[in-house]
Amino acid sequence: MKTWNFALLSFLIFALLCLSFDHGTSQSEESKTNKFREREATDDALGYPNFDEDELLNTQCPRHLELRWQTEVSSSIYATPLVADINSDGKLEVVVPSFVHYLEVLEGSDGDKLPGWPAFHQSTVHSSPLLYDIDKDGVREIALATYNGEVLFFRVSGYMMSDKLEIPRLKVKKDWHIGLLPDPADRSHPDVDDDQLIHEALVDSLHQPNASTLAANTINSTSHNDSSNPVPEEVHNDTSSNHTISSDIQNSQLNGSSLAANTSDSIESVHDSSNSDSIESVHDSSNSVPEEVHHDTLNSTTSAEDKKSDSPVGVGIKAPPQTNDTSSSSEKVSGEETGNTARRRLFEVKDTKDNEDVHAATVENDGGLEAEADSSFDLFRETDELDDVYNYDYDDYPDETLWGEEEWTESQHENLEDYVHIDAHVLCTPVIADIDHDGVFEMIVAASYFFDREYYDNPEHLKELGGIDIGKYVAGGIVVFNLDTKEVKWSAQLDMSTETGKFRAYIYSSPTVVDLDGDGNLDILVGTSFGLFYVLDHQGKVREKFPLEMAEIQGAVVAADINDDGKIELVTADAHGNVAAWTPQGKEIWVTHVKSLVPQGPTIGDVDGDGHTDVVVPTLSGNIYVLSGKDGSISRPYPYRTHGRVMNRVLLVDLKRRGEKQTGLTIVTTSFDGYLYLIDGPTSCADVVDIGETAYSMVLADNIDGGDDLDLIVATMNGNVFCFSTPSPHHPLKAWRSPTQGRNNVAHQPNRQGIYITPSSRAFRDEEGKHFWVEVEIVDRYRFPSGSQTPYNVTISLLVPGNYQGERTIKQNQIFDRPGTHRIKLPTVGVRTAGTVMVEMVDRNGIYFSDEFSLTFHMYYYKLLKWLLVLPMLGMFGILVILHPQEGTQLPSFSRNSD
Repeated sequence: MKTWNFALLSFLIFALLCLSFDHGTSQSEESKTNKFREREATDDALGYPNFDEDELLNTQCPRHLELRWQTEVSSSIYATPLVADINSDGKLEVVVPSFVHYLEVLEGSDGDKLPGWPAFHQSTVHSSPLLYDIDKDGVREIALATYNGEVLFFRVSGYMMSDKLEIPRLKVKKDWHIGLLPDPADRSHPDVDDDQLIHEALVDSLHQPNASTLAANTINSTSHNDSSNPVPEEVHNDTSSNHTISSDIQNSQLNGSSLAANTSDSIESVHDSSNSDSIESVHDSSNSVPEEVHHDTLNSTTSAEDKKSDSPVGVGIKAPPQTNDTSSSSEKVSGEETGNTARRRLFEVKDTKDNEDVHAATVENDGGLEAEADSSFDLFRETDELDDVYNYDYDDYPDETLWGEEEWTESQHENLEDYVHIDAHVLCTPVIADIDHDGVFEMIVAASYFFDREYYDNPEHLKELGGIDIGKYVAGGIVVFNLDTKEVKWSAQLDMSTETGKFRAYIYSSPTVVDLDGDGNLDILVGTSFGLFYVLDHQGKVREKFPLEMAEIQGAVVAADINDDGKIELVTADAHGNVAAWTPQGKEIWVTHVKSLVPQGPTIGDVDGDGHTDVVVPTLSGNIYVLSGKDGSISRPYPYRTHGRVMNRVLLVDLKRRGEKQTGLTIVTTSFDGYLYLIDGPTSCADVVDIGETAYSMVLADNIDGGDDLDLIVATMNGNVFCFSTPSPHHPLKAWRSPTQGRNNVAHQPNRQGIYITPSSRAFRDEEGKHFWVEVEIVDRYRFPSGSQTPYNVTISLLVPGNYQGERTIKQNQIFDRPGTHRIKLPTVGVRTAGTVMVEMVDRNGIYFSDEFSLTFHMYYYKLLKWLLVLPMLGMFGILVILHPQEGTQLPSFSRNSD
């Protein structure tokens, strides 16, 4: 009966193997290519169409732009400028980061350069300026991240401060790239939530006599950094990885021992599950799996481990050469673990071919064990009598060398010659926010680590690196600075690659910070050129289900409510023309292929005025797409075709005139054909302005020149800054002063959501007395039927410079549960000075909104006192002049010469 049971079980296992192999083979062939990567940006290969310039200029929907002023700066402008009142005089300035060596500030009224500017620095610039009071003196300095890995701070006078932030070099092993595949990442799955992974892992575990490669991939997928980082020398804030991996392997050994015993003919010994000697180095930073791990141990680990893991198998892992030589591996283990020889001998089993008649003992057997099998467990039963072979008399071993060295020794120190320190660079704009809600602001920097070719073409510079191949070291990561201490708070390495690989680990995408899980802490969203979309928590740990795989991501990740359900969605776009929307948990909502590289992140707003949110996407082919936020479908009559590349994030703005009843927004952007486009949202009818220059930076909007209309700022690669006025009236919610409107907002705010200071409160004025009132209005009326995003956390900050002796930043925090107008009382400082009032609001999803204005304190009183002193003196002088005789008498002469 037992023989028949064994035969039936063997037949079932054989049938399962055959079915699994056929099904797994067909499935693996279908999923060899990532759906994002198999698509191509076909439109980029097409030429740009010829156009009739006269027809383009003779538009049917003119916007009547007028050039207010034009100024030329020292060099090309690659990054988007910043519009702000930097010196609290009630007038806006334009902070321009020229590409080479200079930071410049232009007066908004006429474009003249502010006294003391430009300011010189030694690097180039790929990022936009930011404002932050780094020295706590009540005046916000201008922060500028430079190409050479530094963040510099400039005072409003143009003086560069000695305080700066320096990104440390990245330490990696010199030989990390040896044996690396051309594309080390597993690109066969679009994201980590894929049931196919579990099936493939199970099939591989049943078929492969040596499953080291699969086990290595499974093991490494449990660590977030290892998914795309072959050599993370320092994985910060991840202290429990080794313990977790080891415990999972032990549990898998126990669960999978029965399966391994029935499916493998090459098992020679079953290791003790409590022996951790063979897995103590699983989480090594430079090897996927050590050779010391026995192949049958890993084989028994596969099925249970894969059921636990939702990560893609083998993403970006460098596996060492594998071997099927089981005996050599066993001998290596045995040689290193002589102290366990006797114990392992107890668990030694004979070849299954010699025991074909012995029935397996399982929980399903009704009878007991046979006598021979039962006797093998006598060792574990309580008995006082053991065989002599197990009784040791320690006096029989006088030679103490048999017991090994009893003195402990330190582990071998790292040889500094085995490591390389990669230079840090910044290729995108950082973000300033309090990500962990501790009251201290942090700066989140996306760093790209590589050796600059132009710099190391100098043999003297290259000599410093010791003759390494600088093209083998490219990496990307996130570095977070504490802005109070100016020290690195934590850092997380994300990707690593070579310079010649198809996927390189640069980061061109500015980080986005938003609260995805409602815990009050901000998560960090970033896409990399390695094709991975990461979400890190406030401590630098990659969230579950991430990273997601796409093609190369160059634009920033967008976090916004795009389908009007009251929840945050995430939008990414890649170099193959894929635009995808995700839930915060990493589940795909929709994906659209626009057939062209997307160089910048999308912009969010109701373009056509139908009450539903749209996603506006610029492309390298010159097409501008408007996608439905609900399902990603292309809205008609789009795409709109320009005649050159569109390399900047587009501006959405309401350009309706006073009294004009028209729905929808206007899309404003530049193109490489030399024109500034103003495209009507509902009709796609465009008005163009011939500026004759190309531009990478986004068009900004605000009341720049101090009038009552809305102005547009355009910066070009020729180093020119243009200010155009529009007939549309200005409103604070129409202002777009920076690409992210302060932190993480890329949505059009009027008739949607925002906060602004009412005109009566924002007027530049002088305040006296003990208190003054600030009136703000909270707008939130676009969501239906999801409702408003209450509560609204509003912070009002009064920045007080000058000789004020108290706290230079006076803050008040209030939480409002409804939109509308609210009044907030602030104290008046008792000294003669100027100040800036900042109003900041964060909704329940962590989306940031802000507005600000400037004012003075006690200026009029001192002006009156000055005139009270000066006027009497002027009066006395006038009287003396009037009473002075017209012809003066001749003075007496004392000369001896009478002539």
